[in-house]
Amino acid sequence: MADGQRFAFTKIAVKNLDAQSAFYSAALGQIVRHRVSGGEGDGAFSEVVMGSPNGDGPSLLLVHDLHRETPTPGEVVLGFTVADVERVVRAMADAGGVVCAPPRSLPGQAVRVARVRDPEGHALEIVQPI
Repeated sequence: MADGQRFAFTKIAVKNLDAQSAFYSAALGQIVRHRVSGGEGDGAFSEVVMGSPNGDGPSLLLVHDLHRETPTPGEVVLGFTVADVERVVRAMADAGGVVCAPPRSLPGQAVRVARVRDPEGHALEIVQPI
């Protein structure tokens, strides 16, 4: 990318900011960096900005539109690289996630992959390089 350009964040629309931020914190160690509220009328929103504890990499933004219906999950797949896919998938299930495909090695690839849905149904792909 050109100077100063980089992938910065993924934003997903959620129904419950507190429950969803608790899920991503418990399951993936994301921490709340800050909360933002703004807009007026139909554009009013609340947002939680999350990131890794060391502050590197892109941010995960959870947004709740206060006066509009939350879109149906399925609009995006969030990908997370982890050191131990089995441990993270267990943590996700314990935090209220639904395991759609348990960890497995991909033939010809140096990765183990699992698919999970967060408590509101957003698709997550968990990848462990091996």
